[in-house]
Amino acid sequence: MIEHRSGGHITLLFSIDKSHRLPRSQGSLGAGFTIQHGVVIQARLTTLEPTELKVFAGSEPEGKRIEEKLAPISLNIVDSNGESVEDSSLYLDLIEGCRSATLLRPHEGIEADIKIECPLSQGLGMSAAGLMAMGNVIHQLTGRGRLNQYYKIAHRIERKHGSGLGDVLAASVGGVELRLQPGAPGWPGQAVSFDADIPVVLVWESGGAKHTSDYIDNPEWQHSITQAGMSCMDSLRKGEWDENKWALLLDESQNFADQSGMMEETIRAQLRQTVDAVIAEQGLHHHLAARMCMLGTSVAVVPKNLDELPKDEDLTRFMEGLSNTGLGVLLSHIAPVTTLHQTQRDQEGLHRA
Repeated sequence: MIEHRSGGHITLLFSIDKSHRLPRSQGSLGAGFTIQHGVVIQARLTTLEPTELKVFAGSEPEGKRIEEKLAPISLNIVDSNGESVEDSSLYLDLIEGCRSATLLRPHEGIEADIKIECPLSQGLGMSAAGLMAMGNVIHQLTGRGRLNQYYKIAHRIERKHGSGLGDVLAASVGGVELRLQPGAPGWPGQAVSFDADIPVVLVWESGGAKHTSDYIDNPEWQHSITQAGMSCMDSLRKGEWDENKWALLLDESQNFADQSGMMEETIRAQLRQTVDAVIAEQGLHHHLAARMCMLGTSVAVVPKNLDELPKDEDLTRFMEGLSNTGLGVLLSHIAPVTTLHQTQRDQEGLHRA
Protein backbone atom coordinates (compact mmCIF):
# COMPACT_ATOMS: atom_id res chain seq x y z
CA MET A 1 0.00 0.00 0.00
CA ILE A 2 1.39 3.39 -0.99
CA GLU A 3 0.11 6.93 -0.46
CA HIS A 4 0.42 10.11 -2.46
CA ARG A 5 -1.01 13.62 -2.17
CA SER A 6 -1.28 16.00 -5.10
CA GLY A 7 -2.16 19.60 -4.32
CA GLY A 8 -4.96 21.53 -5.94
CA HIS A 9 -4.44 24.56 -8.13
CA ILE A 10 -6.01 28.00 -8.10
CA THR A 11 -6.17 30.01 -11.30
CA LEU A 12 -6.25 33.77 -10.80
CA LEU A 13 -6.43 34.71 -14.49
CA PHE A 14 -6.37 32.85 -17.78
CA SER A 15 -7.24 32.72 -21.46
CA ILE A 16 -8.84 29.83 -23.33
CA ASP A 17 -7.19 27.99 -26.22
CA LYS A 18 -9.32 25.15 -27.60
CA SER A 19 -8.41 25.79 -31.24
CA HIS A 20 -6.26 22.69 -31.60
CA ARG A 21 -7.82 19.37 -32.52
CA LEU A 22 -5.59 17.34 -30.22
CA PRO A 23 -6.33 17.64 -26.46
CA ARG A 24 -2.59 17.68 -25.68
CA SER A 25 -2.33 21.08 -27.40
CA GLN A 26 -5.45 22.56 -25.82
CA GLY A 27 -5.26 24.50 -22.59
CA SER A 28 -4.75 28.02 -21.37
CA LEU A 29 -2.28 30.76 -20.75
CA GLY A 30 -2.59 32.20 -17.28
CA ALA A 31 -1.27 32.48 -13.76
CA GLY A 32 -2.07 31.15 -10.31
CA PHE A 33 -0.61 28.90 -7.64
CA THR A 34 -0.65 25.33 -6.38
CA ILE A 35 -1.88 24.69 -2.83
CA GLN A 36 -0.85 21.97 -0.41
CA HIS A 37 -4.38 20.63 0.10
CA GLY A 38 -5.69 18.47 -2.70
CA VAL A 39 -6.35 14.77 -3.19
CA VAL A 40 -4.79 11.97 -1.14
CA ILE A 41 -4.77 8.43 -2.53
CA GLN A 42 -3.83 5.24 -0.73
CA ALA A 43 -3.57 2.39 -3.21
CA ARG A 44 -2.26 -1.07 -3.85
CA LEU A 45 -1.73 -3.15 -6.98
CA THR A 46 -3.67 -6.36 -7.52
CA THR A 47 -2.99 -8.99 -10.20
CA LEU A 48 -4.82 -11.71 -12.08
CA GLU A 49 -3.23 -14.60 -13.97
CA PRO A 50 -3.70 -14.29 -17.75
CA THR A 51 -6.00 -16.98 -19.21
CA GLU A 52 -5.78 -18.60 -22.61
CA LEU A 53 -9.01 -18.95 -24.60
CA LYS A 54 -9.22 -21.38 -27.55
CA VAL A 55 -11.77 -20.58 -30.27
CA PHE A 56 -13.26 -23.50 -32.25
CA ALA A 57 -15.54 -23.66 -35.34
CA GLY A 58 -17.28 -27.02 -35.52
CA SER A 59 -14.91 -29.85 -34.69
CA GLU A 60 -11.77 -28.24 -36.07
CA PRO A 61 -9.90 -25.47 -34.32
CA GLU A 62 -10.05 -22.31 -36.43
CA GLY A 63 -7.36 -20.61 -34.45
CA LYS A 64 -6.19 -19.68 -31.03
CA ARG A 65 -5.98 -16.32 -29.34
CA ILE A 66 -4.89 -15.10 -25.96
CA GLU A 67 -7.50 -13.20 -24.01
CA GLU A 68 -6.48 -11.54 -20.75
CA LYS A 69 -9.07 -10.84 -18.16
CA LEU A 70 -9.12 -7.25 -17.02
CA ALA A 71 -8.24 -7.05 -13.35
CA PRO A 72 -10.97 -5.27 -11.39
CA ILE A 73 -10.69 -1.67 -10.25
CA SER A 74 -12.00 -0.78 -6.78
CA LEU A 75 -12.23 2.90 -5.87
CA ASN A 76 -13.58 4.35 -2.66
CA ILE A 77 -13.94 8.12 -3.07
CA VAL A 78 -14.79 10.47 -0.19
CA ASP A 79 -15.27 14.23 -0.54
CA SER A 80 -14.25 17.02 1.83
CA ASN A 81 -17.47 16.56 3.82
CA GLY A 82 -16.76 12.86 4.37
CA GLU A 83 -19.52 11.85 1.96
CA SER A 84 -19.14 9.13 -0.65
CA VAL A 85 -18.64 10.24 -4.27
CA GLU A 86 -20.35 7.87 -6.67
CA ASP A 87 -18.96 9.23 -9.94
CA SER A 88 -15.55 7.64 -10.43
CA SER A 89 -15.37 8.15 -14.22
CA LEU A 90 -12.51 10.65 -14.00
CA TYR A 91 -10.25 8.14 -12.23
CA LEU A 92 -11.41 5.18 -14.33
CA ASP A 93 -10.59 7.06 -17.53
CA LEU A 94 -7.11 7.82 -16.18
CA ILE A 95 -6.58 4.13 -15.37
CA GLU A 96 -7.85 3.12 -18.82
CA GLY A 97 -5.47 5.67 -20.35
CA CYS A 98 -2.59 4.07 -18.46
CA ARG A 99 -3.63 0.65 -19.74
CA SER A 100 -3.81 1.93 -23.31
CA ALA A 101 -0.28 3.31 -22.94
CA THR A 102 0.86 -0.08 -21.47
CA LEU A 103 1.85 1.66 -18.25
CA LEU A 104 -0.63 -0.61 -16.49
CA ARG A 105 -1.15 -4.19 -17.73
CA PRO A 106 -4.64 -5.63 -18.29
CA HIS A 107 -4.14 -8.25 -15.55
CA GLU A 108 -3.14 -5.51 -13.04
CA GLY A 109 -5.84 -3.82 -11.02
CA ILE A 110 -5.97 -0.96 -8.55
CA GLU A 111 -7.62 -0.83 -5.13
CA ALA A 112 -7.65 2.75 -3.86
CA ASP A 113 -9.07 4.95 -1.14
CA ILE A 114 -9.36 8.51 -2.44
CA LYS A 115 -9.80 11.49 -0.13
CA ILE A 116 -10.70 14.86 -1.67
CA GLU A 117 -9.61 17.57 0.76
CA CYS A 118 -11.27 20.64 -0.83
CA PRO A 119 -14.81 21.23 -2.10
CA LEU A 120 -15.52 20.16 -5.67
CA SER A 121 -16.41 22.54 -8.53
CA GLN A 122 -15.12 25.57 -6.64
CA GLY A 123 -12.10 26.47 -8.76
CA LEU A 124 -9.65 24.68 -6.48
CA GLY A 125 -8.32 22.19 -9.04
CA MET A 126 -9.54 18.98 -7.44
CA SER A 127 -9.97 17.20 -10.79
CA ALA A 128 -6.35 17.79 -11.76
CA ALA A 129 -5.17 16.91 -8.25
CA GLY A 130 -7.06 13.62 -8.36
CA LEU A 131 -5.76 12.69 -11.81
CA MET A 132 -2.18 13.54 -10.91
CA ALA A 133 -2.39 11.68 -7.61
CA MET A 134 -3.70 8.56 -9.36
CA GLY A 135 -0.96 8.83 -11.98
CA ASN A 136 1.63 9.11 -9.24
CA VAL A 137 0.44 6.04 -7.35
CA ILE A 138 0.33 3.91 -10.51
CA HIS A 139 3.82 5.07 -11.35
CA GLN A 140 5.06 4.20 -7.87
CA LEU A 141 3.32 0.81 -7.89
CA THR A 142 4.57 -0.31 -11.31
CA GLY A 143 7.81 1.67 -11.79
CA ARG A 144 6.96 1.96 -15.48
CA GLY A 145 7.52 4.93 -17.73
CA ARG A 146 8.24 8.52 -16.80
CA LEU A 147 6.02 10.61 -14.56
CA ASN A 148 5.56 13.08 -17.40
CA GLN A 149 3.71 10.38 -19.37
CA TYR A 150 1.12 10.07 -16.60
CA TYR A 151 0.70 13.85 -16.44
CA LYS A 152 0.10 13.99 -20.19
CA ILE A 153 -2.65 11.39 -19.79
CA ALA A 154 -4.06 13.39 -16.86
CA HIS A 155 -4.17 16.54 -19.03
CA ARG A 156 -5.98 14.65 -21.80
CA ILE A 157 -8.55 13.19 -19.41
CA GLU A 158 -9.20 16.59 -17.85
CA ARG A 159 -9.85 18.02 -21.30
CA LYS A 160 -12.17 15.10 -22.08
CA HIS A 161 -14.25 15.85 -18.98
CA GLY A 162 -14.13 19.62 -19.46
CA SER A 163 -13.04 19.96 -15.84
CA GLY A 164 -10.05 22.17 -16.50
CA LEU A 165 -7.71 23.69 -19.05
CA GLY A 166 -4.33 24.32 -17.47
CA ASP A 167 -4.47 22.93 -13.92
CA VAL A 168 -2.36 19.85 -14.69
CA LEU A 169 0.34 21.91 -16.40
CA ALA A 170 0.34 24.44 -13.55
CA ALA A 171 0.42 21.86 -10.76
CA SER A 172 3.26 20.01 -12.49
CA VAL A 173 5.59 22.95 -11.72
CA GLY A 174 4.07 23.95 -8.36
CA GLY A 175 4.58 27.24 -6.55
CA VAL A 176 3.29 30.45 -8.13
CA GLU A 177 3.14 29.72 -11.83
CA LEU A 178 2.88 31.53 -15.15
CA ARG A 179 1.62 29.39 -18.02
CA LEU A 180 3.42 30.56 -21.16
CA GLN A 181 2.26 27.95 -23.66
CA PRO A 182 -1.00 25.98 -23.50
CA GLY A 183 -1.06 22.20 -23.52
CA ALA A 184 0.12 19.12 -21.68
CA PRO A 185 3.16 19.25 -19.35
CA GLY A 186 6.54 18.82 -21.00
CA TRP A 187 5.30 19.57 -24.51
CA PRO A 188 3.65 21.59 -25.89
CA GLY A 189 2.68 23.14 -22.53
CA GLN A 190 5.24 25.43 -20.89
CA ALA A 191 5.13 27.04 -17.45
CA VAL A 192 7.54 28.74 -15.04
CA SER A 193 7.13 29.22 -11.30
CA PHE A 194 8.63 30.64 -8.13
CA ASP A 195 8.38 29.71 -4.46
CA ALA A 196 6.19 31.61 -2.01
CA ASP A 197 5.91 29.95 1.40
CA ILE A 198 2.78 31.79 2.49
CA PRO A 199 -0.62 30.88 3.97
CA VAL A 200 -3.74 30.87 1.83
CA VAL A 201 -7.21 31.15 3.35
CA LEU A 202 -9.73 29.50 1.04
CA VAL A 203 -13.31 30.74 1.30
CA TRP A 204 -16.32 29.44 -0.62
CA GLU A 205 -20.06 29.73 -0.91
CA SER A 206 -21.38 26.23 -0.30
CA GLY A 207 -24.28 26.60 -2.71
CA GLY A 208 -22.23 28.19 -5.47
CA ALA A 209 -20.44 25.23 -7.08
CA LYS A 210 -19.93 25.71 -10.82
CA HIS A 211 -18.45 23.26 -13.32
CA THR A 212 -15.61 24.66 -15.40
CA SER A 213 -17.26 23.51 -18.64
CA ASP A 214 -20.14 25.94 -18.00
CA TYR A 215 -17.70 28.71 -18.93
CA ILE A 216 -15.02 27.28 -21.20
CA ASP A 217 -17.64 25.69 -23.49
CA ASN A 218 -19.73 28.88 -23.70
CA PRO A 219 -18.75 31.09 -26.71
CA GLU A 220 -19.60 34.38 -24.97
CA TRP A 221 -17.62 33.51 -21.85
CA GLN A 222 -14.75 32.22 -23.99
CA HIS A 223 -14.51 35.59 -25.72
CA SER A 224 -14.67 37.79 -22.62
CA ILE A 225 -12.35 35.53 -20.59
CA THR A 226 -9.74 35.27 -23.34
CA GLN A 227 -9.71 39.01 -24.04
CA ALA A 228 -9.26 39.82 -20.36
CA GLY A 229 -6.69 37.06 -19.85
CA MET A 230 -4.50 38.06 -22.78
CA SER A 231 -4.55 41.69 -21.67
CA CYS A 232 -3.32 40.72 -18.19
CA MET A 233 -0.70 38.33 -19.57
CA ASP A 234 0.94 41.10 -21.58
CA SER A 235 2.35 42.72 -18.45
CA LEU A 236 3.04 39.50 -16.53
CA ARG A 237 5.21 38.05 -19.30
CA LYS A 238 7.64 41.00 -19.25
CA GLY A 239 10.91 40.34 -17.42
CA GLU A 240 11.76 37.53 -15.03
CA TRP A 241 8.98 35.56 -13.35
CA ASP A 242 9.99 35.70 -9.68
CA GLU A 243 8.77 36.89 -6.28
CA ASN A 244 9.01 40.50 -7.44
CA LYS A 245 5.96 39.83 -9.65
CA TRP A 246 3.68 39.02 -6.70
CA ALA A 247 2.19 42.51 -6.37
CA LEU A 248 1.65 42.73 -10.13
CA LEU A 249 -0.05 39.32 -10.11
CA LEU A 250 -2.49 40.52 -7.47
CA ASP A 251 -3.21 43.65 -9.49
CA GLU A 252 -3.75 41.80 -12.75
CA SER A 253 -5.92 39.12 -11.13
CA GLN A 254 -8.24 41.88 -9.93
CA ASN A 255 -8.24 43.40 -13.43
CA PHE A 256 -9.10 40.01 -14.89
CA ALA A 257 -12.04 39.49 -12.52
CA ASP A 258 -13.44 42.87 -13.50
CA GLN A 259 -12.72 42.80 -17.24
CA SER A 260 -13.88 39.21 -17.82
CA GLY A 261 -17.32 39.90 -16.38
CA MET A 262 -16.92 37.38 -13.56
CA MET A 263 -17.68 39.98 -10.91
CA GLU A 264 -20.98 40.80 -12.59
CA GLU A 265 -22.40 37.52 -11.33
CA THR A 266 -24.32 38.30 -8.17
CA ILE A 267 -23.20 35.33 -6.09
CA ARG A 268 -19.51 36.06 -6.80
CA ALA A 269 -19.90 39.75 -6.06
CA GLN A 270 -21.65 39.04 -2.76
CA LEU A 271 -18.99 36.54 -1.70
CA ARG A 272 -16.18 38.99 -2.44
CA GLN A 273 -17.99 41.81 -0.61
CA THR A 274 -18.47 39.61 2.46
CA VAL A 275 -14.81 38.60 2.57
CA ASP A 276 -13.60 42.17 2.03
CA ALA A 277 -15.90 43.35 4.82
CA VAL A 278 -14.43 40.86 7.31
CA ILE A 279 -10.90 41.87 6.28
CA ALA A 280 -11.75 45.54 6.89
CA GLU A 281 -13.58 44.90 10.18
CA GLN A 282 -10.53 43.18 11.60
CA GLY A 283 -8.10 45.84 10.42
CA LEU A 284 -6.26 43.50 8.06
CA HIS A 285 -6.80 45.42 4.82
CA HIS A 286 -3.14 46.51 4.76
CA HIS A 287 -1.95 42.90 5.05
CA LEU A 288 -4.44 40.67 3.21
CA ALA A 289 -5.86 40.61 -0.32
CA ALA A 290 -8.89 38.61 -1.49
CA ARG A 291 -8.88 37.30 -5.06
CA MET A 292 -11.47 35.21 -6.90
CA CYS A 293 -10.60 31.59 -7.70
CA MET A 294 -11.37 30.87 -11.33
CA LEU A 295 -13.82 29.40 -12.03
CA GLY A 296 -15.55 28.65 -8.76
CA THR A 297 -17.61 30.69 -6.35
CA SER A 298 -14.63 30.93 -4.06
CA VAL A 299 -11.95 33.33 -2.88
CA ALA A 300 -8.29 32.94 -1.98
CA VAL A 301 -7.10 35.35 0.70
CA VAL A 302 -3.33 35.86 0.59
CA PRO A 303 -0.74 38.24 2.04
CA LYS A 304 -0.25 41.41 0.02
CA ASN A 305 3.48 41.33 0.72
CA LEU A 306 5.51 38.12 0.68
CA ASP A 307 7.82 39.55 3.34
CA GLU A 308 5.07 40.63 5.75
CA LEU A 309 3.01 37.60 6.69
CA PRO A 310 0.00 37.89 9.02
CA LYS A 311 0.35 36.59 12.56
CA ASP A 312 -1.15 33.19 13.32
CA GLU A 313 -3.58 34.69 15.84
CA ASP A 314 -4.77 37.23 13.25
CA LEU A 315 -5.43 34.45 10.72
CA THR A 316 -7.31 32.41 13.32
CA ARG A 317 -9.46 35.39 14.25
CA PHE A 318 -10.05 36.20 10.59
CA MET A 319 -11.17 32.64 9.79
CA GLU A 320 -13.53 32.64 12.76
CA GLY A 321 -15.07 35.84 11.45
CA LEU A 322 -15.58 34.25 8.03
CA SER A 323 -17.09 31.09 9.53
CA ASN A 324 -19.59 33.21 11.45
CA THR A 325 -20.99 34.43 8.12
CA GLY A 326 -21.81 30.83 7.11
CA LEU A 327 -19.07 30.53 4.51
CA GLY A 328 -16.81 27.51 4.09
CA VAL A 329 -13.23 28.18 5.21
CA LEU A 330 -9.95 26.26 4.98
CA LEU A 331 -6.38 27.29 5.77
CA SER A 332 -3.81 25.98 3.30
CA HIS A 333 -0.39 27.10 2.00
CA ILE A 334 1.16 27.60 -1.40
CA ALA A 335 2.94 24.37 -2.34
CA PRO A 336 6.67 24.45 -3.15
CA VAL A 337 8.04 24.58 -6.67
CA THR A 338 8.69 21.23 -8.26
CA THR A 339 9.91 19.99 -11.62
CA LEU A 340 9.17 16.82 -13.52
CA HIS A 341 12.86 15.88 -13.26
CA GLN A 342 12.92 16.29 -9.49
CA THR A 343 9.59 14.53 -9.03
CA GLN A 344 10.67 11.68 -11.30
CA ARG A 345 13.86 11.20 -9.26
CA ASP A 346 11.99 11.29 -5.95
CA GLN A 347 9.37 8.80 -7.09
CA GLU A 348 11.98 6.40 -8.47
CA GLY A 349 13.71 6.51 -5.09
CA LEU A 350 10.44 5.68 -3.34
CA HIS A 351 9.80 2.78 -5.70
CA ARG A 352 13.26 1.29 -5.14
CA ALA A 353 12.80 1.59 -1.38
